[in-house]
Amino acid sequence: MVQDTTNITTTLPEVKELVNNLLILLSPKEKHIIENRYSLNGRPHATLEKIGQEFGVTRERIRQIEKNALRKLSRNVVNTKLHTFNQYANTIIQKYAGVVAEDKLVSELMSMVNNKEGIDAAAIKLSVELDANIEKVPNTINYVPYFKLKTIERNEIMDLCEKTLKLLSGYTEVMPIDELIENLETKDHKKRDKQFVQSCLELDRRIKVTKKGVGLASWRHINPRTLRDKILYILNDVKKPLHYVEIANRISNAHFDNKVINVQAVHNELIRDEGFVLIGRGIYALREWGYEDGTVADVIANILQEKGPLERDQIIAEVLKKRQVKRITILLNLKNKPIFERVGRNAYDLAKS
Repeated sequence: MVQDTTNITTTLPEVKELVNNLLILLSPKEKHIIENRYSLNGRPHATLEKIGQEFGVTRERIRQIEKNALRKLSRNVVNTKLHTFNQYANTIIQKYAGVVAEDKLVSELMSMVNNKEGIDAAAIKLSVELDANIEKVPNTINYVPYFKLKTIERNEIMDLCEKTLKLLSGYTEVMPIDELIENLETKDHKKRDKQFVQSCLELDRRIKVTKKGVGLASWRHINPRTLRDKILYILNDVKKPLHYVEIANRISNAHFDNKVINVQAVHNELIRDEGFVLIGRGIYALREWGYEDGTVADVIANILQEKGPLERDQIIAEVLKKRQVKRITILLNLKNKPIFERVGRNAYDLAKS
């Protein structure tokens, strides 16, 4: 396998050239259609209808020409270095139990080389599609484009996703994937491979697979859309206060979408929304965790008003539950603020007016 991997890393930069060499087998019209349909050589993706208008024929005629051209390429790909490349793609698809999203497969293949310059993702996708054991399933409203082994029925994937959607519709929190499989098995008495289930569910746009389990994409707490949603997601995930710069960095690293995250925009949202509390220098927490805003003196006053006189160390402990400040800051507030008075050797209360 080490040798195979070495072969793949040397072949990856050549895939574009190898595909172009394969296209020589096609007629000029067939080549034009394949290049435009698969965005090869920098061409934008074109619909069947648009290409049909170019040639003055129906979209169905273009579909037929495309199908025949792909068949011709598929017959000949086994005689090129792309065959070995496609065999390795097969092993990756098998690792995911025979089903994998198109972008995920391409990303995993491209991750094998450090220098990605000159590597053409569009050429990689076409090469894999030409393999006799693999079927490419196109992009639809509910499913991302994906590759599957031809031994797996498309209906099997869709049936699993539909049953999962029906099951999750009665929940509001993610379900661990093992629990999901058990629930499905209870209903239809079918044994399912865990990796196969996860791979299938990752294809459905209506379903969100997270490290904690499976939920619906419509649930904002697992599939955040707005900036506020994303901040909530990060804080709930780490379960501790964070500096606004770290929150912004974690949002960027989470890759929720293609939006660029601006640190100042994150800070502004934290300031604006009352659900977030500034508890230290640039450090924010969720108000629902019990943290309070206001000055340290305000926090101490609220504690003493609620609990009555307390020992100094008790006050410090209570303040630290609500704010991230230094111990000395709390002590200075107790000693220097006239709203507090000492009522014992080390005890304090609100000053009597």
